[in-house]
Amino acid sequence: MKLIQDPDKPLDFEISAAIGNFDGVHRGHKEILLRVKENASRNGLKSCVISFYPHPQKVIRGTNIPLIVPLEERFSMIEKEGIEIAVCFNFTREMSKMTASEFVSEILVGLLKIKNIAVGPDFSFGKGREGNATFLKEIGERLNFNVDVIGPVYYGDTVVSSTVIRNLISEGEIDKANKLLDYQFYLRGEIVEGERRGRALGFPTINLSTNWEILPKAGVYATLTELFGKKYNSITNIGVRPTFGENRLLVETHIMDFDQDVYGREAMVEFVVRIRDEKKFGSVDQLVEQIKRDIDQVRKILNEKS
Repeated sequence: MKLIQDPDKPLDFEISAAIGNFDGVHRGHKEILLRVKENASRNGLKSCVISFYPHPQKVIRGTNIPLIVPLEERFSMIEKEGIEIAVCFNFTREMSKMTASEFVSEILVGLLKIKNIAVGPDFSFGKGREGNATFLKEIGERLNFNVDVIGPVYYGDTVVSSTVIRNLISEGEIDKANKLLDYQFYLRGEIVEGERRGRALGFPTINLSTNWEILPKAGVYATLTELFGKKYNSITNIGVRPTFGENRLLVETHIMDFDQDVYGREAMVEFVVRIRDEKKFGSVDQLVEQIKRDIDQVRKILNEKS
């Protein structure tokens, strides 16, 4: 996939595109991307995603929206969906002041040569959110591009959206979030050296340093950890280790049946299900006994799902 950042001259090809943030690249996003690819193939266009960074609401309202996955990871996921081109604009105050008409004529048509655009029914854009799907269809007739309005995607009775998924992750409802994502939520990062408390207890752990903006709710999770291209059963604690009186949030993973020096390596930890809250124990022995019970429970869960 070709990534074009802040294009300053018109593209030399025409595109079928989707526009949005695509945070998480979830079930709903995949439906839109599929329609984009189908239209591109049918009409001899390049399939494209148009996105923005930072999130427009951060610039317009000062709202800090933690992303489900970092920007680079998002583009990697979009590429795996078969999209040929990604255009990413640095979203600025100046861009936020563009009217809907200016954005369409100057950016979509003038710069990106759009011939088809796929949007959701609630899509809005331009200064004061004056542009919507109806506006796009009207201006598209004048400027010679098609608008494909795609209805919301449901999983059961739930509308799939990045906002719903963020809330589920933050609440520790990982199994529900995974169903909406259509994959298991994961963290990726570098394994860094910790205080080796886990090893001293008989359960060595890796400590993950990650630039992910959202973490699951503190607690203990059944996880899968990918190292060296292989996935291992694992158990992950997100929390502050209250038994030892600490207050720094850590992501610690015990990989089952694994004992190698992996400091400095990259790992990916997939979250399957949350099994309990983080607890403060009266003694180290009580903590060790609980860890043993947790590992037995996680083995059972992961074996049943494999």
